[in-house]
Amino acid sequence: MDQLESTTCVIAGGGPAGVMLGLLLARAGVDVTVLEKHADFLRDFRGDTVHASTIRLLDELGLGEGFRALPQSKLGNFKLPTDRGEVTLTDFDRLKPPYDYVAMVPQWDLLNFLVDAAQQEPHFTLRMNTEATNLVYDDGAKVAGWRTAPGTRRRERKPARASCAQR
Repeated sequence: MDQLESTTCVIAGGGPAGVMLGLLLARAGVDVTVLEKHADFLRDFRGDTVHASTIRLLDELGLGEGFRALPQSKLGNFKLPTDRGEVTLTDFDRLKPPYDYVAMVPQWDLLNFLVDAAQQEPHFTLRMNTEATNLVYDDGAKVAGWRTAPGTRRRERKPARASCAQR
């Protein structure tokens, strides 16, 4: 059964990269739909780190204050004790504040925060419980849409697509 849905860009994957890309495109006026196969973001992730460059980007987007309100801890210099004394593996003292640390933030909190910000944009749509499974091609072998489990076919008017996976 085909369900017609129109968007300019579909993003397969509602992780940090997919949601951030969706937010940036929506702010630029691009109609974007992010597909996330899970019902929520409450699961184990491989990484909960937010690096200094990302914190800077959040500030530039006007999201820094909200980000800093999320539960987090800050990682500074990392030193490893050895038989010959401490060895500094990571030295954040060389970075200028306030971007001189890595934030440890539960990824589900970060994703919910980014989705809340993106949903303020009229061009952003998030589809939870929607797993992208395949692309649909027209007769000229151009992408005309996408399929989602369990086989629902969706179409887009101006095909553009992105796949974001944290691997």
